[in-house]
Amino acid sequence: MPLWGSSDAASNSTIFAAAQVKKTPNTANRDALFGNVTSNAFINGVTVGQFGVDANEIAAGGGKEAHTGWVLRTVGQGGRAGRVMTEVLVAGGISSDASDDSVYPDYLIVINTQPANDTANTSDGENATFTVVASSVPAGAALTYAWTYANGDSIQAGANVGNTTQATLTVNSAVETANADFKVEISTTGAANVVSTNATLTITT
Repeated sequence: MPLWGSSDAASNSTIFAAAQVKKTPNTANRDALFGNVTSNAFINGVTVGQFGVDANEIAAGGGKEAHTGWVLRTVGQGGRAGRVMTEVLVAGGISSDASDDSVYPDYLIVINTQPANDTANTSDGENATFTVVASSVPAGAALTYAWTYANGDSIQAGANVGNTTQATLTVNSAVETANADFKVEISTTGAANVVSTNATLTITT
């Protein structure tokens, strides 16, 4: 039987790795499983992927993994959201780290309250505010916010009184004189980004 390689790359994972998620042991399924963070790609209701973890990643992650080596990581969804299971496939050192900390899912971002629609009157100089409430599982992640128009365009200069990188966006009705839709993308290191639903600004005069 082929041995697992000691480098953090799909090519060093045996084709039999795919059998752990009940997929045909072949190169294509092995490569797809490596580094996978796409929900339901292999098993409905969970995000499962295989990663090579070295001692540096363990230290950076505060010891979340018990051993260096190859691991199969499963993250629950829905009613099992936040439940993480890590199975050590091969104990031992992993060298040539592939810098997969950028995609290794340490956190799950949850939007607890979506931004609501708001109305502003230009004659009265009213402002509209849009607020999103988000958290992470486990708690403690430093969340970053990026507000844009619903179509992805940047908010025009002067349209925001507040800051487009905070949980609350304040819109100046004297500048934003037409109805518009806004959304916010929330991110943190080690998690998939989450985008809110659209919130509508209605301008009255």
